[in-house]
Amino acid sequence: MVEKLKLNAGEEVDFYEIKPGVFTLVKKDAVEGMLREQIGEVEIPGGKKGLSPEEMELLRKLNSTKFSERIPYNVHKKLNSKERDVLSRLVEDGAVRIYKGGKYSKTGVYDISNDVYSILKNEKQGRTEPTPEAALDKAGYAVIDDAREVERICNNLEKEIRSGNIVGTRGFDKKFYIARRIWLVGASEKVRQVMKKGAKNVYDLSRELRMDESALRVVLEIMRETGDAIERSKGVYELV
Repeated sequence: MVEKLKLNAGEEVDFYEIKPGVFTLVKKDAVEGMLREQIGEVEIPGGKKGLSPEEMELLRKLNSTKFSERIPYNVHKKLNSKERDVLSRLVEDGAVRIYKGGKYSKTGVYDISNDVYSILKNEKQGRTEPTPEAALDKAGYAVIDDAREVERICNNLEKEIRSGNIVGTRGFDKKFYIARRIWLVGASEKVRQVMKKGAKNVYDLSRELRMDESALRVVLEIMRETGDAIERSKGVYELV
C-alpha cells in the first residue's frame, strides 16, 4: 500500500468511504490539491502582505488536523473564543475557505488557501525538531517516544536525574514524560487547584488552565506515578 501511494516518511493520508463497505486511502496533499483546483486561488484582499503570529499559530493548528476532521462544528469545539475570532478573520481574508462540495456539501470543511498552505509546508520542511534536552531547557518538560532516546538522555543528564532536578515516568501509552522539578512544582500546583473540584479529562483541564496538552500530560503522568493522582479512565484524572 505504501509503495502504491508512493508515500514518503511523515506524509499524511486521509481515509474515505467511497461507497458502503468500500474505503480508500488518499494522500492529504493530493486531496487538498484537487480541492484547490476546484476552488481556485484565493487572493487576500486589501493588499495584506503578511500573517500575524496569532494567525500563523491558528493556521498551524488547522493544518495539523486531518482534512476530514476540519468540519466547522468540530473545529470550533476545540478553539477558544479568541481563536474562533482569528479563524473568522482568516476566512474573511481568504486565507481559509469553507469548501462545500462532495460529502461536505452539508457540513462544509475548512480548506487552507494554496498560498498559505505553501508557506506552512515550507515552514514545516525547514523546521527541525528540538532535542529533548533543548525542550527541557526552553519549556521545562519533554515527551519522548523512543526508549533509546531516553537512555541517551539518562546518560547525558545523569547528575541532574540523581539529584532530583529532573524527574520522569513512563505512561501507559509507552511514552516517556520528563520535567525539570522547578517547572513541575509550579505546574502541578496549578493542576491540583483545578482538580480539587473533581475528576477532569485532559481536554477540559487544558482549556481551563490554558496549558498545552503535552505539558499537562507530563504533570498528570508524574502525579500518577507519585501517587498524587489516578487515571480513572483513559484521559480522565482525579486527585487521590
